[in-house]
Amino acid sequence: MSKKGQYEKVLKGMKGSQEPSPPSPYSWKEAEPGSAGEKKTLFGLCRACMQGDCATLVHLEDGVVVKVEGNPGAPPNWGTLCPKGNAEIMGLYNPYRIKTPMIRTNPVKGLDVDPMWKEVTWDEALDYAAEGLRKVREKDPRGLVICEGWGQRDTILRRAFGHAFGTPNETGSHGPLCTVHYPSCLVHAGYPVAIVDLEHCQYHITMGRSLGPNFGVVPGMRRFSRAIARGMKLVVVDPRSSYEASKGEWVPIRPGTDLAFLLAMAHVMLHEIKVFDEWFLKNRTNAPYLITPQGEYCRDPDTHKPMMWDPIENRAKPYTAEFKEIALSGAYTVNGASCRTAFDLVKEEFAKYTPEWAEAITTVPPKTVRRLAKEFVEHARIGSFIEIDGFTFPFRPVSLNVERNVTNRRGGTYADFVGKIINLLVGNIEVPGGCLSCSFRGPIMRPTEDGTVTPDYEAIPKPFAFPPERATLQEFYPHQHTAPHMVLNSILYPEKCYLPYRLDAWLTVGGNPIRQNAQPEKYVEAFKKLSFAVTIAFHMDEPAILSDVLLPEHSALERLRVAPFYLQHQSIDDEVSGLKMIQLREPVPTLFNTKNVDDIFMELAERLGILYGEGGLYDHLNRAIDWVDKTDGLNMNAEWKLDINRRYTLDEIFDRQVRGWPYSNGKGLEDLRKKGYIEYWKPRKEFYLYYYHPGNQTRHPLYLMGLKQVGDRLRENLAKHNVSFPMIDDMEYVFDLYRPIPHWVESSEFRGPDRGYDLWAIN
Repeated sequence: MSKKGQYEKVLKGMKGSQEPSPPSPYSWKEAEPGSAGEKKTLFGLCRACMQGDCATLVHLEDGVVVKVEGNPGAPPNWGTLCPKGNAEIMGLYNPYRIKTPMIRTNPVKGLDVDPMWKEVTWDEALDYAAEGLRKVREKDPRGLVICEGWGQRDTILRRAFGHAFGTPNETGSHGPLCTVHYPSCLVHAGYPVAIVDLEHCQYHITMGRSLGPNFGVVPGMRRFSRAIARGMKLVVVDPRSSYEASKGEWVPIRPGTDLAFLLAMAHVMLHEIKVFDEWFLKNRTNAPYLITPQGEYCRDPDTHKPMMWDPIENRAKPYTAEFKEIALSGAYTVNGASCRTAFDLVKEEFAKYTPEWAEAITTVPPKTVRRLAKEFVEHARIGSFIEIDGFTFPFRPVSLNVERNVTNRRGGTYADFVGKIINLLVGNIEVPGGCLSCSFRGPIMRPTEDGTVTPDYEAIPKPFAFPPERATLQEFYPHQHTAPHMVLNSILYPEKCYLPYRLDAWLTVGGNPIRQNAQPEKYVEAFKKLSFAVTIAFHMDEPAILSDVLLPEHSALERLRVAPFYLQHQSIDDEVSGLKMIQLREPVPTLFNTKNVDDIFMELAERLGILYGEGGLYDHLNRAIDWVDKTDGLNMNAEWKLDINRRYTLDEIFDRQVRGWPYSNGKGLEDLRKKGYIEYWKPRKEFYLYYYHPGNQTRHPLYLMGLKQVGDRLRENLAKHNVSFPMIDDMEYVFDLYRPIPHWVESSEFRGPDRGYDLWAIN
């Protein structure tokens, strides 16, 4: 008897002899006749965590998946796998999956209201969904909100569908808890976050982030363990004693006070230790730029370039001129204006943030702050160099890294920036041993006209427009990540949000804003106001219950996927530092009446008339560029672009992406099926961004002029239209976060009334 038959026999025995029994969720379609006695192994790709790049082998017996294990021949996990990978079996055989398309027959909506689902064919469901979306599009395509989440990571067509539909309203259900990108995009010119070089680092301070135990467990923990074994000192500043803390020094801190700790550490470095990488600050940052009393760059009248002071020639010159010496500190009169260096202004602001001041906020003893700052500077080995593949780099084997458990609060972005400043003071940005972005590795730090690195992705402000175009209100928050709570307000209070159109429809793809955000009851209220809701659904979660039609998608193991390998989000070492790779997941047989999410998008687009032609889904896919790995990503390159006037299968699309990948050497999908991945190793020196812009060829911002300029323009535009931030009374509460020098900002935890409690629970 097959394993499936044995399983159903056990279930039948569990039911006993009672008749009739209620319908069981454990109902499966018949196995393929030829699968009995068959053993088969497929190449897989685990996407069960945010890193999502562990290569796997999926073993089937009698057509049943019996085991998922790491692929021993493939990076980055080299045969190992955490329990999440095997847990994908439970996702496949989850009896409570949505197994067939369904249409709602009860117009009344609520989480405790029976939708009275009616099972329908795929054609009926797709026609029904397309007709509802067509009505919205004909009225105003901006009326559709597409809400995504981590559950949609296997789609390559979601964004193209939104562009072809004509809606600017795409939001992530996880958005408020993922505000980690802006400082790295500005200081490193790299998306998404900053990581530590564990190949060379000798002293690492980590705050609010995981080095492996929380995600990317297997490769992350292997790198982490090697670094600890070779003697790297680890300091974990965290309210909880994490696994990482057990392998290093744990510095307990009051939740939500990381900014105060970082300001105090920077104070010690600037005002007590007074040891910096002066060459780096003068030649690789805007620290020596002269600043006017208005906080602007002092610019050369002829070239309009920011100026620095040459103390040998005793005059200011454009930063591009030849300098005999560069003044890092001082006050100077230039063209009748009294100017100071950016470094002096930052130093002056940080003068008040003593360790004693911070102790009252953080509970961290002042002697601990001073010791950590001293150790950090000593381990930085300022002035040392290292040769890699024949290229000489500055060598700074220290790194302080901040991430989302620090940044997800008011003032959190400033905390990240202070962390960047601490790193800049010792010159460790984008050099071996130091603080690196996990971005595309190439010449991305090209200087702007002002000499600082070109901002990337979320550091590029969205232009102001009034009335706003987006339901996320990004015109008012130009560096916003994703903001489902703003969309919520735009649905419930469109007038207060100045929205000139009505949001009529909601399409959920792998996300759940009700479960992942505060005030779930308001999301339910918002869904009730919409005229139409569609969910590309895996199981019956809250958005599904509130939808008008459910389009069931494959489980992870059933999805064909070709994905690029992105740099690890926790750390890096030579095991993967030069790796370029694409990975394959071969799908297991489909259990129920479900479809691949991208097949659903193509079916909907064809019915809506937005699949083909210029401006259609295929056209937008052709034009898309990988927003993490840029030209090294899986793009529709050159001769392998799609013919925008014919239908493609997913296999055909992936085949063209593989053939167009810069490192595939002409190989296609069939070649990828031979071992599950195609790899290419670049020289180690090309991993460090300093290699592409050595010496003084670019500068990192220590003084946040870009942030100030965005705030100034925003203030002008709001005054011009006589409006304020939507649903915020105190505008200065927002503008306080646009100052060019980080400063202490109280979180909401500190602004609340003191009700006499000695214990606060902070989420």
